[in-house]
Amino acid sequence: MKFKKMIKTLLGAALIVSSTAQAETGNSLLQFYRSALIYDARFNAAIAKQEAGHEQIPLARAQLLPDISLTANIGYIDQETNYSASGPFNSGQRDINSDAIGAKLIQPLYHKEHLEAFSQAKIAVRQADTQFAIAKQQLILDVSSRYFNVLLAQEGLKLAEAEKAANKEQLVSAKRSFEVGSATITDTHEAQARFDLSLSEEIDARKRLQIARRKLAKLTGIAPQILFISQRKRPLSLLQPATMEKWTESAAMDNFNVRLAQESLEIASHEIERNRGQAFPKLDLVVSYDDSSADDSSFGTGIDTTETRIMLEAKVPLYSGGSVFAKLRQNRAELRSAQLLLEATRRDAKLEAEEAFLAHESGNHRIKALQQALLSSKQSLASTQRGFELGLRTGIDVLDAQRQLYAAKQKLAEAHYGYLFDRLRLEAAVGKLDEEDIAEIDRLLR
Repeated sequence: MKFKKMIKTLLGAALIVSSTAQAETGNSLLQFYRSALIYDARFNAAIAKQEAGHEQIPLARAQLLPDISLTANIGYIDQETNYSASGPFNSGQRDINSDAIGAKLIQPLYHKEHLEAFSQAKIAVRQADTQFAIAKQQLILDVSSRYFNVLLAQEGLKLAEAEKAANKEQLVSAKRSFEVGSATITDTHEAQARFDLSLSEEIDARKRLQIARRKLAKLTGIAPQILFISQRKRPLSLLQPATMEKWTESAAMDNFNVRLAQESLEIASHEIERNRGQAFPKLDLVVSYDDSSADDSSFGTGIDTTETRIMLEAKVPLYSGGSVFAKLRQNRAELRSAQLLLEATRRDAKLEAEEAFLAHESGNHRIKALQQALLSSKQSLASTQRGFELGLRTGIDVLDAQRQLYAAKQKLAEAHYGYLFDRLRLEAAVGKLDEEDIAEIDRLLR
């Protein structure tokens, strides 16, 4: 009867804890993610890097646009002239003041290397966007992982506290029974050992929760207290399509790391053509205007000169020490490297999708098995309690059954949060992870 009273006390305490948790308005996963978008320094560095990457196009376009310059000078010339024979020019020393102003426009008409660089810049901008998408997906995974760790640590602490309370009740009962002579000192020692162990497990569970909260706060800037989740678990279903082949095919095409490798391959291809263009003829349109004046000259008078030029200027590179061919050999080797890295990245993406799908699928089955194990553990505890009341089982047997129930609950919580995280991993493997998936996780948790 004493143990039945203890069980009622524990159930009452559990109801109080549950009511308190429901009264607390816990933050949702989506709220933590949106906070991390603002707070996380690494993600904001990725934003800055994306902005820098977008400047590749204006930089490359500048090589195709006119180059306009304005020049001006003012000078003093100390000139001494001696003519060996008489003539119209006078020998002697002159102080000449001069000034000049000019403008020049150079419009590139054909520079193959600049055209290829512009094509490269367009791909580089896409690559910057892909890198940012990878950073965004990684932030979702990081926040979700730490959020689930907090939830799991909360569950672990709650179960550790419940187990400690049960062991304390059993210790008190064992001591009373020993005092009246209905139990041995061995029962008291065993109850004391179990209580001491549960106390250390509670301390460890509390430490894990504090660490999990700090890690989440480090990423989001929010220090969570109690994260409220519903005790009523919603039914879980597999993501569609339900076949691994569809996911691996999608990963081979849409995985962001694959896209990044594909863009690197395209840049390497254009790099070959850009360096090949170094040996191609170059054609520019040159327009210049110069206005100069001097207050004296060899003619004995001042000179004012105005000159306007419009030219087509061609340049044909002939020899540059063999650097062009060396660069081409280097670029071809880099192209082969990019091709092989693309193939390796595709294989990695397929494997990542396979692993996430198998974890997602097996997690679903594991949850069902653990739900049945939890039900069996509850039935086992009820049977053991009845046996204890009839004098067929000991209080230690009841605590063992209680501990088995707590272990089943802990494993079920681990499987549940692991399954939800594997959903996100699977979406990330095919480049489709976004805020809608976070909102869906929140719906499943509540």
